[in-house]
Amino acid sequence: MKRLLPLLAFAVLICSQSFAAYIVVLKDGTRYKAKTKWTVTNGKAIVTLENGQTLVLNPNEIDAAKSEELSKLGLGDVNVLSTSPQTQPQTQTQKPTLGQLVRGARRPTEPATPVTQTAPAGQSPNAATTTIPDQTDARLRDTFERAYENVGIFEHKISGTNRNIRVDLTADNEDKVFSAISATAFLIQRNAGLEGNQIDMVELFMKTTTGGSAGRFQMSRADADALSNKSMSLQDYFIRRVIY
Repeated sequence: MKRLLPLLAFAVLICSQSFAAYIVVLKDGTRYKAKTKWTVTNGKAIVTLENGQTLVLNPNEIDAAKSEELSKLGLGDVNVLSTSPQTQPQTQTQKPTLGQLVRGARRPTEPATPVTQTAPAGQSPNAATTTIPDQTDARLRDTFERAYENVGIFEHKISGTNRNIRVDLTADNEDKVFSAISATAFLIQRNAGLEGNQIDMVELFMKTTTGGSAGRFQMSRADADALSNKSMSLQDYFIRRVIY
């Protein structure tokens, strides 16, 4: 009996370690509960979350020392970012589909509002950042905004021109990021329902509520077509096209 107790305690220790999660901590304080430590492929950190989803991160955003510390101490359950889609309150009115949004009612044109454009790559931000009027049609902005809200994204800003659009939005998990990409491809293909206009590119700037980057993309019509005909999956598009 005395020999059995130490063996039983050892077995319990091994079992608890085998099911222990690895905590990935970002430098902005965001935490993810993963099955194992991340791996780096093609310059991207691939994280397999506890629920089986895969998250792609910029390795420079990961606090490696803090991740090791919390994982060893088992303190990762504090403020771990959820990756499950958040359930929105149900309302009496059923949300329209993306197709219905594109064919939706038109609004009168609203006055243009100033928008700040960021400096092109390779130029000094102070020298190149300028403020110009937003030139997007109010009907186009309305369609984009309602499309994102239809997939659960409620923090967004549309600017630019009717042909080259910039979208700034908040996406806190993998599902929201993929939903934003899918909705954007749909809108590009249908030119957001604006007759006589062709959308050439949509630049997506996605962030988390804590300010961390969720990915930046420059989606062309060719990208939108590839996603629509499924010659490229959402996951492949993310890995191949993400800009940090």
